Amino acid sequence: MPTTPALVSALRELGDRPAVVADGRAISGIGLLLGVSPPGGLPRALAQHVAAHAALPPSAARTAEQRLRHWAGVLGPPPIRHTVLHPATDLAVELALATLLAGGTVHCGDPRQDPEQQLVDLAASATTHLSLPSTLLWRLSRRPDLADHDLGALRLVLHVGPEPRQDDVYAAVDALGAVLAHVRAPHSHAETADRRLRTAADAADAIAWKHAIGVTAEQVQAFGTHLDHAVLSALLLTLQQSGVLTDPGRGHTEAEILTAALVTPAQRPRVGRWLDALTRHGLITRHDDVHYGRPELTAAEVREAWRPAVETWNDGLGPVAALDRIRRGALRLPRLITGEEPPRPAAAPIRWTAARGYLGAALGALVRGLAETHDGPQPLRILELGQDDADSTVTRALATRPRPGADHHQLPDGGRYDLVVATATGHPDTAVPELVDLLAPGGQLLLLAPTGEQLDLLITGDAEAGADSPASPAAAVSAAPAFPALPAERWRAALTAAGCPTVLALPEDGHPMGLLGQRLFAARMP
Repeated sequence: MPTTPALVSALRELGDRPAVVADGRAISGIGLLLGVSPPGGLPRALAQHVAAHAALPPSAARTAEQRLRHWAGVLGPPPIRHTVLHPATDLAVELALATLLAGGTVHCGDPRQDPEQQLVDLAASATTHLSLPSTLLWRLSRRPDLADHDLGALRLVLHVGPEPRQDDVYAAVDALGAVLAHVRAPHSHAETADRRLRTAADAADAIAWKHAIGVTAEQVQAFGTHLDHAVLSALLLTLQQSGVLTDPGRGHTEAEILTAALVTPAQRPRVGRWLDALTRHGLITRHDDVHYGRPELTAAEVREAWRPAVETWNDGLGPVAALDRIRRGALRLPRLITGEEPPRPAAAPIRWTAARGYLGAALGALVRGLAETHDGPQPLRILELGQDDADSTVTRALATRPRPGADHHQLPDGGRYDLVVATATGHPDTAVPELVDLLAPGGQLLLLAPTGEQLDLLITGDAEAGADSPASPAAAVSAAPAFPALPAERWRAALTAAGCPTVLALPEDGHPMGLLGQRLFAARMP
C-alpha cells in the first residue's frame, strides 16, 4: 500500500491553520494541497513545489524530502513562525518547505522592502525564525531604532552569504538576542567576488609589508602620546601668553579669549577648535560656556614637551623635516592668529607621513590585483576621485598591468563604476553613501579614511578645515578637522549600512601601521 509523502501529511495536519502568509493573506495547509496559489514570487513557487511534490511516487518523495528533513532539524521544535526574506531561490523554497514539514508557518517577506517596515512585520508576526541574506541581517541589526520593535519571540536567524566576520556576528547576536546560523550560498557569484577581493587584499598587504619593517605598536603609541601632549601644550601656551586661562579659578568666555588674544575673524574657527581640543583632553575645563585654565606654562616646559616626540619620531618613523615643520608652525601661532603672519598652505598630518608608504603600496597593489582579475565583457570602469595629478596612484598601478582593459576617469561622468578610489573627506554616515552611489552592481570601493584624531592639524591645518573637497589624498587628510577619533568599526558599519556586503581593512586590526590613524577600506557591492 503506497505511503503518503511526509510533506503532504504535515500540510493535512495543519488543516485550516495558516501554512503560508503573504501580503497579509493566509493560505491554510489544506488550501495549499488544493492548489491555492498565493501572490508573489516565493509564495507562488511554494505552491508549485507543493503540487509537484504531492504528485511524486513515494520513493521519489522520500528522496526529495531528505534535504527538507535536514533543514527541519536545523529549525528545531515548534512553534515555528518562519519569516523568509529571500527572493524565490531554490534555497529559500527549501527553507520554506522544511518549515511546513516541521509543522510551522511561513511568512513570505520582501527583501527589497523598507527596513523599518520589515522590522514592523517581524514584530507583528511574532517571528520565531528568520532567514535572510547576510547583508540584510547586518543592515537590520545595526538600525538605531531596532530596540523599538518587539522581537522577543525570535529564536533562530539563518543568514545566507559568504563567510562572515566574527565582529558582525557578535554585534548581530547582541542586537537581536537570537542564535545565528550561517548558510553558505554554494558557487555564488558573490562568493567568487569576495574571494577575489580577499585574495587581492592579502597580496596588497604582503607587498606593502616592507614599509612597516622596524615599526612597532609600542613606538607608534608612544609617539602619538608625546606628539599630542606637545601640540596641546603649544596651543595652551599661545593663549596663556595673552593673559587668559592661567588661573583654574578664573573663567573666560570664548569671546573674551578671542578678544584678549587679538584673534582675527579669519582665525576664530581655528582657535575655537583649539578650545574644544584642550577641553576634550583635560588641559582646560568648561562649565556653562565658560573656560577655566591651569597654572601658566613656560616656553621651556613646552620645548621639553617636544623632545620625547622628536626622539621617537626620528627612530625610523619618518623624515626629520616633517616633524620640524610642526614645531616651527607652533612657534608661529601667536603671529598667525593675530594676522601678523599669513597662513601657510595646509599640510598632511604627521602620522600620514609615516603611513603613506604602506598605504600607497597597498592601494596600488589592490588596484592592480582587481584590474588583473576583471573578466567582464567591457573594460573596467575606474573612477579615481580627488586627484589632479596625471601621475596618480591608479595611473601608476595600471601602467604596470601587462594587458589593457581599464577605462580610467578622474571626474564622474554620470555613469556607474566598477571601481572607485577615494579619500574620505567627511563623516562616514554622509561620505560613504555618496561614494557607494557611484558603484555599479558588483562594484568595489577603495576608501582611504581617517580612523584617529590628528591633533597636529590644529597647528598646520587650514583655518577653514573641511570646507572644500581637496584635490589629493594628502590634502584631503590635511583638510579634515581634528575631531574625536572615529574608529575603523564606524567606517565598516557605514559601508555595511550603505549596502556593501563585504568590507575589508588594511592594515588589519592590531597592525602598527593601523595605529597611525589612517586605514584603507576595500568594500564590495552585491
